Amino acid sequence: MPFPLTDEQRKIVDDRGGELLVSAAAGSGKTRVLVERLLDRVTKEGLDIDRFLVITFTKAAAAELRGRIAQELSDRLAETPNDRHLRRQTTLVYKAQISTIHAFCSALLRESGHLLDLDPDFRLCDEGERDVLMGQVLEEVLDRRYEDLTEDSPFALLVDTLSAGRDDSRLAQIVTNIFGQVQSHADPARWLKGQKALWTLEGVSDLSQTLWGGLLLEDARRQARACRDRLLQALALCQEDELLLINYAPPLTATLEGVEDFIRETTWDGACARLPIPFPDAGRKRKRTLALSPFAEERVEQAKKRMTAIRKRCGTTLDRLAEPFTGNTAAQLEELALSAPVVEALMDLVLDFQTAFSQEKARRRLVDFSDLEHFAVKLLTDGAGEPSELAQYWGSRYAEVLVDEYQDTNQVQNAIFYAISDGGRKLFQVGDVKQSIYRFRLADPSIFLDKYRRFPDGDRAEEGEPRKRVLSRNFRSRPQVLEGCNDLFRSIMSTEFGELDYSDDQALVPGKEFLEGPALELCGGADPYALELDAIDLSFLGDQEGERDDKNQLEARFAARRIGELLDAPLMVEDKKGLRPLRPSDVMILLRSPGPVLHHYLQALNEEGIPWTADSGEDFFETTEVNVALAILQIVDNPRQDVPLIAALRSPVYGFSGDKLALLRADCKGEDFYTALVRAAQGGDGECQDFLDSLEELRFDAGDRTCRQLMWHVYEKTNLLGVFGAMEGGGERQGNLLALYALAGQMENSGCRTLFQFLLRLNRLRSSDARLGAAAGNGREGEGVSVLSIHRSKGLEKPVVLVCGLTRRVNRDSLMRPVLFHPELGVGPRGLDRVRMVEYPTLARRAVARQVERELLAEELRLLYVAMTRAREKLILTAALSEGTSILDRLGESLPISSLSLEQQQSVGAWVLLHALTRPEGEGLRALAGLAEMDQGTRPTGPAWDIRWVDGTALGEEGRAEGIYTDLPREDPCDDGLAARLAWVYPHMAAASLPSKLTATQIKGRALDREAAEDAAPPIRQGQPITRPSFIAEERGLTPAQRGTALHLAMQYLPLDGDGSPETVAAELDRLTELGFLTSLQRGAVEPERLSAFLTSPLGRAMAAAGERCRREFKFSVLDSALNYFPEGKGEEVLLQGVIDAWFEGEDGTVTVVDFKSDRVRPGGEGARAEEYRPQLNAYSLALSAILGKPVNRQVLWFFATDSLVEL
Repeated sequence: MPFPLTDEQRKIVDDRGGELLVSAAAGSGKTRVLVERLLDRVTKEGLDIDRFLVITFTKAAAAELRGRIAQELSDRLAETPNDRHLRRQTTLVYKAQISTIHAFCSALLRESGHLLDLDPDFRLCDEGERDVLMGQVLEEVLDRRYEDLTEDSPFALLVDTLSAGRDDSRLAQIVTNIFGQVQSHADPARWLKGQKALWTLEGVSDLSQTLWGGLLLEDARRQARACRDRLLQALALCQEDELLLINYAPPLTATLEGVEDFIRETTWDGACARLPIPFPDAGRKRKRTLALSPFAEERVEQAKKRMTAIRKRCGTTLDRLAEPFTGNTAAQLEELALSAPVVEALMDLVLDFQTAFSQEKARRRLVDFSDLEHFAVKLLTDGAGEPSELAQYWGSRYAEVLVDEYQDTNQVQNAIFYAISDGGRKLFQVGDVKQSIYRFRLADPSIFLDKYRRFPDGDRAEEGEPRKRVLSRNFRSRPQVLEGCNDLFRSIMSTEFGELDYSDDQALVPGKEFLEGPALELCGGADPYALELDAIDLSFLGDQEGERDDKNQLEARFAARRIGELLDAPLMVEDKKGLRPLRPSDVMILLRSPGPVLHHYLQALNEEGIPWTADSGEDFFETTEVNVALAILQIVDNPRQDVPLIAALRSPVYGFSGDKLALLRADCKGEDFYTALVRAAQGGDGECQDFLDSLEELRFDAGDRTCRQLMWHVYEKTNLLGVFGAMEGGGERQGNLLALYALAGQMENSGCRTLFQFLLRLNRLRSSDARLGAAAGNGREGEGVSVLSIHRSKGLEKPVVLVCGLTRRVNRDSLMRPVLFHPELGVGPRGLDRVRMVEYPTLARRAVARQVERELLAEELRLLYVAMTRAREKLILTAALSEGTSILDRLGESLPISSLSLEQQQSVGAWVLLHALTRPEGEGLRALAGLAEMDQGTRPTGPAWDIRWVDGTALGEEGRAEGIYTDLPREDPCDDGLAARLAWVYPHMAAASLPSKLTATQIKGRALDREAAEDAAPPIRQGQPITRPSFIAEERGLTPAQRGTALHLAMQYLPLDGDGSPETVAAELDRLTELGFLTSLQRGAVEPERLSAFLTSPLGRAMAAAGERCRREFKFSVLDSALNYFPEGKGEEVLLQGVIDAWFEGEDGTVTVVDFKSDRVRPGGEGARAEEYRPQLNAYSLALSAILGKPVNRQVLWFFATDSLVEL
């Protein structure tokens, strides 16, 4: 039965006027509309369903769409069983062209590829095979170039400019990157040749006439206009007070005049002449003619603070604005002319590589996915890009071409659609440019945007004229979610920032009625479905010395506990039967890049007893089971390989112990390990003989089997699937082994039939840094919380969605590549001063970098939109703020929101918080930021948000839940004896879980103690600690932890003798800096007065008097009773390691342990803080007593913050 359509959906179904572009918002039923439009034409116009070409972008989507069409046909046929036409369509639907673009191109080439002399028996190679082949061909191309190298040739200049280090790996990376990027163009060779012509720069009299200069000039004027608006705000604030008017109004006015002059300039040279823009110092008058009341004084102080912050920020912006204008047109053209030969040589090299690569693929009868599209374009278009005769022939087969997810097309695909749809006249396109998140896969949202801006509305379009229509009614989510998204994106998405104005046409309109009553009653009348923003204050991490809890770990714990609260309440969600309690499988956690932080979220969910499902994030080739399988295959191919042989023997499959392997090696020195096994077997070792017999059986069969057959034979003979399936995560492990078997099948189909060929191809694949994701796995049995990347969530939906990690810095690494690329602006290389061998940014690079950065930020904005629109009933946004209220202070300076203020933020979370500061419910955040109340005016804000400021200190405590969501009901055992045996627990399990090594840091202390404990068991951390970059440290100073490190370094090397005056200490610190013991930033962070206070104290004098009996930074390793640190450690020993700041022995023989503390502590609070460090000092004393053979008499802490001593 045809499903009911809304008015806007019906207009789209009935529109037959010509090319139609449908902008369909998230959850608006675009697939339903596409299916209904197709079937409407089938039933009303009598067309067969195979007269339509339907293009989707994944095989799964194509299969799902075909299934929906078939089901709808079946439903309609049930209503009219005698309809012969419909009955015919139920058969034709399975031969209809509903496929991906690559499947269509492949069919086209199979039928018409002979027109391009394409081998009809071509084979499609996968990405791994293509990457390996690309590397081989590029190496050959470079070798040929080096053979003909001359000192002054363009290629020599290219190598000098773009290579790095002692090889040309960077140059090879640049070539492959540009080659990959230009594949999005319909004619890559023409584009590369056009780049060479672009760099000739003939007839340029002003840089504004070039693409690069015009973009940079317009961008600078845009920034200047934004500064003008902010400076006008600052000038208005000066009216609040006489002194502000006298001291600040004149310099602000001068700067405004300079900005206005710059904005009026439309040429490059004119703009250069207006720079730098005047920025005079403020006046210094301090006395008013009339005194102010305390209230007025406070109001003026607030105005001054805001005005000076605006002025400072505008000054920084104006300085950055002027950076590209380093010279006039003549100087810049001269500089560009130096880089032109390099660019021309680079384009020639890419062209040579493209030709060689195409020839090699033709020789091997291979085509890749890019070839499918480009060959199709050659067949379907003429030299001018218009449809060829073949395109007209193919186009005549189709009554209409329907393209789903049109926002993710590129120029090549668009040319194909244009050609086979009679120049677009039979083209139906549906998509949502706000969900275009695949630019890294060469998707070009500007294609959709260009048509959306050019095409008139369908109701106003003339007959045959291209038109657009909009689907805005959302049938997925509650109004709280939709209106929350609308309010946020109206505020932050614009043409300048996001490439699209979030107008009423783009807004989400609630279209579904939700049940409300019972859910509201459970929450005491509050709205449980309100969009929730949780700002998590983690500023305490910077206050404590020593190891700091990972910010991501604490945010993960918050997310897991918040999910637990929703499950406990429970939140009621709607399904087809009505309202029901929330289940873990109803929840989804979305992350921008899960890989580095996924383990934190899985661990946090486990702590709360909440089941989960997620991709492991582990590299397929790094999993244990895959490595064991490959090791066995390697020794089947050649057993005289020690590493894979030992790996196989040590694996669970054969179970040789480490001691056994060591004895085998000791008995046969100087020989390979296979020989050692043979000799041991000859000596009567049955275990070795069994292994050799098994290996011989596998090797005997290897010659008669393909690599896929042999792999399955190995699985069967060694029971690999059974062995690893019985381990924890067995399903995931078996999935990885089956994926390896499938990979062997793919390689076998591509020509790698023998085991040697398979292993060789696999080795090349791994050496090319190819990375395959491991199989998805469940942390617990049953359904659970989904943890996904935002990209993976596209097309999915859940009742509750948590978007986490919003304060992660936007990744701008792509802007650091040696040569930048943009499809319109071309390449942006660095220049090279060949005399000083110093690189510098060219004008082209600045322009390309600016445009790429703006597009990157637009993509991040669209990713946020995709993430937020996945929620059906409740949306939660979390922002972990390691700087606490400081970030709110900075964000307050960026209000009101503008495209420039958004561009200056470093994270997506900052965009959300900026908007939250302007909402009615943001009064708490505004109070923390010291902002005055804002006039909300008449701006509609939709349903209230639930904005929370969360104290993160409690998140540092690890939770332990009972697993109330996953426990299964117990069953009565049928056999008491069996139950007892199955319930047996190893009696010394507690001791088995004790670490063999322990650092004082793990008790309480600072990170320096880890220096002497490389193999200890610290809290789990992934990767290297991320330190603040030097350029940020120079601007904002060192973090509290870094300042503490600087103090400890100073105390390690500072002489204790001397008068201890601040002047003497400062001179010593300067000397240590010159010698390299301290960096300049560390030197600036150390206050001589603090060290002087210690050196002149009785404790400092006692340490100085001890002379050589005083030791600083004393590292130790001692065995100690585990019972001193663990209640279950009776009878066990633990290796205690650490670093003592200082200890000394007095003349009377008393030993004193000293620990320096840089904690921020208020006067009077030293005693309480010292008690926290008592376990650490006790550990130091026990260790030192064991080493010296005498007791430690005193334990002393010195707090630099208050220049005070506490003796424990």
